[in-house]
Amino acid sequence: MSGCLSCHNRGDFRAATAESPHAGVDCRSCHAPQGTLDWLAFSWRQPLHMVKRVRPGATRDSATVPDSRCASCHEEIYAATLTSNGVRIAHESCAANSSCTDCHSATAHGAATSWIRSYAMDQCLECHISGAGTDCDMCHDGRLPSDRIASGSFAVTHGAQWRTTHGMGNGATCTVCHSKDDCLECHGPGLPHEPEFVSTHADYAAEAGAQCAGCHEQAFCDACHGTPMPHEPEFVQDHPNATQPALCERCHAESDCTICHETHVHPGGAVDSAPAGGGEG
Repeated sequence: MSGCLSCHNRGDFRAATAESPHAGVDCRSCHAPQGTLDWLAFSWRQPLHMVKRVRPGATRDSATVPDSRCASCHEEIYAATLTSNGVRIAHESCAANSSCTDCHSATAHGAATSWIRSYAMDQCLECHISGAGTDCDMCHDGRLPSDRIASGSFAVTHGAQWRTTHGMGNGATCTVCHSKDDCLECHGPGLPHEPEFVSTHADYAAEAGAQCAGCHEQAFCDACHGTPMPHEPEFVQDHPNATQPALCERCHAESDCTICHETHVHPGGAVDSAPAGGGEG
């Protein structure tokens, strides 16, 4: 790996690697294949890959660390529940569909690696709100709530500018810590949006105190409805000229039309809906 070290064993990269828990591990243990034939093929390809990717979109072989190489030293973690930096995790279930590098890519080289990944509470809650449990002490050990939101995406959505950044997070996880009343104070009814909100949002938008415009511009509504929404008071008089049936049918059933146009009694008497020229023949 002398060719690799000519670049990687200097400056910030060398310092970051020396401070990592893997400082005493040979680079080849993680970055080079173990079989003889695979090693020969790897050695032939790497000098070319250092300069230019051989195929468009291809990754450099040495940048990939398969799970099997991590497991060769850390296989015991799959059967244990471990606590590190105040976070408790059972890898057997929590990492079942993930690669080691999804959370641990910076383990050996710190900030010197270009692909920084770590665990984040939003990522964990995707499973926990679906039945794994949301008791804080299940995962957190000896950490204050303020510490739990100081890293990952939560550092952005709960930081100093949270009033403008909190909507960037996963809204489905908000209620784990916050009650709906926390949202109502600023957003009005309907927050956080539930999965079926597309079909129920009209009811929320019509409620007193609705604050749709706090997040959505008019164009957001118009893009789906094809006509300015919500309807202005004078829309009843103007709607025959302002809409197309195909647009109306996105929200309205045929009965919404017949209530007014066929069964409603107009001033001066009922309107006969029979075709012109009808009656007794």
